[in-house]
Amino acid sequence: MIKTSPPATSYFASCLRLAQKISQQRYELVSILSKYETYETANDEIDRAIATLKGLEEEFSPIKKPLDSLTISTFFPLNLPIYSLVIFGIAPSAFAKNVFIRPPEVMHEVLTELYSYLKINDLFPNISLHAVQRYIFMDLYAYESDVIIFTGKYENALDIHKKCPQALLVYNGSGINPFVVLENADIDLAVQKAVEMRCFNSGQDCAGPDAFFVPHTLSDLFVGKLQQELENIKVGSSADPKVRVSKTIKNTYIEKLKEFLTKERENLAFGGEIDYDKHLVYPSIVRKTLQEHGTESFHEFFAPVFYILEYNNTSELERTLLSQDFKDHTMYICLFGSDENLKKKLGFATVVENQIVNDVEFGNGQYGGYGSKSNFLLYGDIKIDRPMLISRDIHEILADRV
Repeated sequence: MIKTSPPATSYFASCLRLAQKISQQRYELVSILSKYETYETANDEIDRAIATLKGLEEEFSPIKKPLDSLTISTFFPLNLPIYSLVIFGIAPSAFAKNVFIRPPEVMHEVLTELYSYLKINDLFPNISLHAVQRYIFMDLYAYESDVIIFTGKYENALDIHKKCPQALLVYNGSGINPFVVLENADIDLAVQKAVEMRCFNSGQDCAGPDAFFVPHTLSDLFVGKLQQELENIKVGSSADPKVRVSKTIKNTYIEKLKEFLTKERENLAFGGEIDYDKHLVYPSIVRKTLQEHGTESFHEFFAPVFYILEYNNTSELERTLLSQDFKDHTMYICLFGSDENLKKKLGFATVVENQIVNDVEFGNGQYGGYGSKSNFLLYGDIKIDRPMLISRDIHEILADRV
């Protein structure tokens, strides 16, 4: 029988000590992170990590009977090493005797350096890194785990659940996360926020928008202003503090993007340049009508590519937004302008009005939407489609079952 007890005071004290350490050593940490991401991204994730660590005690306050002896395996995302460590490692460690973390191969070096520099093992001795191939991690850790936290492809999540049916699977995937620009939108604000979100972390974020729906009557204005903004984006080495778009982490992302841009050559309105030697994708705009897009699947971009789809009226827009495939792959919808009737129909998503995900997301709150292939919990034959909050999800499913 797994014991239950409130989180130890020492756990929250360790969280605060780590928050202080991160704050005091920001310069050194940005230097480490700049090997992997831009200065802008590094400072953003440091701020989020500090705030989340400080908020964990309040986040856990509704939980009166948390578990303290679970074994948890975490498959890390590709982005935001420090913030991901807090969300997917330190937060769930309050429940655990062991948290085993498998970083992606491309993140292994930087995460190991951060882990050592921050002395995570001293503060949280139940957390350990294991940079091994997925099948080895499965054999050594996941098969014996009570909880598996997975960030990645939907099909891989189902495969892991099939192989580890005894475990609670907490799935944090990705979605289309569209921008919907309405006739009454503040175009300057919409353009500013579009650039801010699509270029964040050089376009490599699971909440990045893979489609921008713009009224035909506003498309020339929107695209013109967008191009003006993108012409001023500095692209290059992440060691340069002024660079906003740096290298794309995985070669496979670039190869898939190359195929996409080749297919959409006639619709390329701006950019399209890829420096294969330096793994740099320059900001680009692809522009077409919603009718031309038809029912094809949406490309998941991990690069600063703006896929603009012009629509003629709300009915045409709704046919896409309310289609089942779109619903299944949606986490957030950023709505610029106001349309209460449309908003009421978007209950399958987390709707953000006149803001972007980075404006509203914080580590002590739930993340994502209700798409059946974007965020969910799986435990035996129980499946719950909803935004993820690891502290709530683990406690709610397992507290009375183990």
